[in-house]
Amino acid sequence: MSVVLSLAGASPSCVSAGASPLAELGAALHAYTEAEHHPRALRWVRGLDTDAPSDTATGGGAPTSTLTPVLRQRIRDWAPLWASYRARYLFPLSASGDRPLEAELTDVAELPLPLFVELTGYAIRGGNSGASLDRILNDRAQREGLLTAAEQRSTARAELARRLLDSPEALRADLLDLLAQAARALEPDLARAARMIGGQMTALRDSLEHNGPGSTLADLDSTATYRDGPPRVVFDKFHHGIVNVATTPVLVIPSAFGRPHLLVKHEPGLAAIVHYPLVPQGEDQPGYTVVHRRLEVLRDPGRQRIARAIAREPLTPSALADRSGMTLPQVSRHLARLREAGLVTVERDGRRAYYQLHLDRVRSIGEDLLTALFH
Repeated sequence: MSVVLSLAGASPSCVSAGASPLAELGAALHAYTEAEHHPRALRWVRGLDTDAPSDTATGGGAPTSTLTPVLRQRIRDWAPLWASYRARYLFPLSASGDRPLEAELTDVAELPLPLFVELTGYAIRGGNSGASLDRILNDRAQREGLLTAAEQRSTARAELARRLLDSPEALRADLLDLLAQAARALEPDLARAARMIGGQMTALRDSLEHNGPGSTLADLDSTATYRDGPPRVVFDKFHHGIVNVATTPVLVIPSAFGRPHLLVKHEPGLAAIVHYPLVPQGEDQPGYTVVHRRLEVLRDPGRQRIARAIAREPLTPSALADRSGMTLPQVSRHLARLREAGLVTVERDGRRAYYQLHLDRVRSIGEDLLTALFH
C-alpha cells in the first residue's frame, strides 16, 4: 500500500516547509512511550525513567531532561494519542509552520468540540479508516463502535474513550495541561532538537525552490519515489491514501525525535503533513530494501568466508583467492556483490585494491532491520 501525493496542477507554493514545536513534542512523547520503535533513543528513554538527568536522543551532550514519576505515568496513560497513528491536532492544522508552541496549543484549545472529539476518537481507535466518527457526540452507533474498538486494543484506550465520551471538554483541558507540563520538563532536549531542525531548514527550503516539490519530497525517504505521468510522489506505507496537492496544501516538517518514522497525515479538510526524520550527518539509515539486500548477500557461504577474512584486515582479491580456495573470478564476483550492498570499503595503493569489511554496517544490520520494520 502507499500514500500518493499527486502534484498534477499544483503550483510549487502548495508545498512549504516549517518547524512545529508541537509536532516535535509529540514525536518525543512517542519515542518515550514506544521506545522499542526507536533503538537510538533507548538511552535517552532509560534516563527519563530514572531520577537522574538523561543524555539527549538528538546528538549526545550533557545530561538534560528529567520526568517526575507522576508525569511519566500521565504520559503513558495518554500514549494512544501519540502512538503509531498520532492525533492529527498534534501537528499544525494549516500549512503554517514556525509558530510557537503556545500558539499551536491554542489551536487545539479552540478546535470546534465535535472536530476535537472526532480526531481524538480516530487516535484512540488507531486510524481514520473505517466507520466515520464525525457525529460521535450524538450518534449512539458511532459511540458504541469507538468503545468496542478501543476495548479490543487496550485498557488505556478504553479508558480514554470513556473519558472522551463522558466529558470531552474536561479531557481536552487535561490533555493541554499534560502537553504543557511535558514541554517544560523536556525543554532542554526539545531546544536541542529545535536547533538541529533549524540547521536543516534552509537546505530544505532551498531544495523546494530549486529542485521542486517532487524531487525534494522523494528525497526525504528511502522508500519514496517520484513518478511522472501524472507527476506524483509515492510513499510506501501501511495504509492507502491519495492527496491532491493542488487543492490540499502540504507542510513538510523535519523532526529530530521522529526517527525512524516518516508520517504522512492527510485528514479531509486539513492541510497534509509530511513529518520526516532528520538523519545526523555521517550516519547511515538504510531502508528495508537495502537491509534486505545486505541480509541476502551475507547468506551465501562463499561471501561469508570472504567477509571473515576481510573483517580482520584489508586484502587484495588475489590474496583472498589464495586464502579461500576460490578462483579469482569467483572472489571478484563475491566482492562486487558485497560492494553493491555497501558492506565493504576499498582502498587503492597503486594498481592494487584492498578490500575490508565495513564493520559498522555489518554490526548495525540487526538494528537497521528493526528501524526499517518500524519505519
